[in-house]
Amino acid sequence: AVVSTQSTGNRLHTIPEGLCDLKVVEIDLNSNDIAVVPVGLVKNQSLRVLRLDHNSVTCPGIPTELLSSSTISTLSLEGNPIDLRKFRELDGYDKYMERYAATKRKCD
Repeated sequence: AVVSTQSTGNRLHTIPEGLCDLKVVEIDLNSNDIAVVPVGLVKNQSLRVLRLDHNSVTCPGIPTELLSSSTISTLSLEGNPIDLRKFRELDGYDKYMERYAATKRKCD
């Protein structure tokens, strides 16, 4: 099984649909021009880490199902034009933070 896939700095505007079905633990799409995260990533039960640093993601581009119903425990959004206050108010943010905290506890 593949652990991660990386496509950084490729000027991608969208996340390719094929990544939604790719059985990987981590997807690294840093430094592209992605604004919207596809809801299809929710069905990827292998995915734990989604790196989208330095893209164009805003709160409307994050499906609440990704926060509430996915297996993603690390969603990295540094360097995006995202309003963190609004992000923390999205439905499902609390469930995402439970997964995030559980992962951090395992690492400590």
